[in-house]
Amino acid sequence: MRLLSLILPALAAVPALAQNPPAAPSLTYLYTLNATLADGIPIGKGPKGDRVAIPITGGTFSGPKLNGKVLNLGADWGVTDSKGTFSADTRYNLQTDDGANIFIQTNGPGQADGKLHLRMVFETGSEKYYWLNNIVAVGVLKAGKGYVVIEGWMMNSPAAA
Repeated sequence: MRLLSLILPALAAVPALAQNPPAAPSLTYLYTLNATLADGIPIGKGPKGDRVAIPITGGTFSGPKLNGKVLNLGADWGVTDSKGTFSADTRYNLQTDDGANIFIQTNGPGQADGKLHLRMVFETGSEKYYWLNNIVAVGVLKAGKGYVVIEGWMMNSPAAA
């Protein structure tokens, strides 16, 4: 009975949360990245679908705090599932104009509009760009023939009420 008296007030608060959702986080623009790609190399069918390796051969990125080049070091190991949806799975390297190396991983599925929604994870030992190691970031990828364009965004906590 005592446990029930503790749980009931908590359950009563749940509908109030649904009526007043918390403030949404905002996004801060990181950069626009233009990457060049080589032809895909079919890897074959696996448990998640048909995998292809797409070499990332270069490019550039530019934003308010980040500018530089995409190194010829990495690939997208994407997979197309049984419904025909392509999901990216990349690992590649950025180098800033001031010489810092930033390893990046992205993954995410294709959307009905032909773009891909990406989760982005950064890793660097650079003191100047160390903040990238601790952010949550998303990207929107638009593919062309032999290239992709990615707009990257960092998530910010909601403003205090």
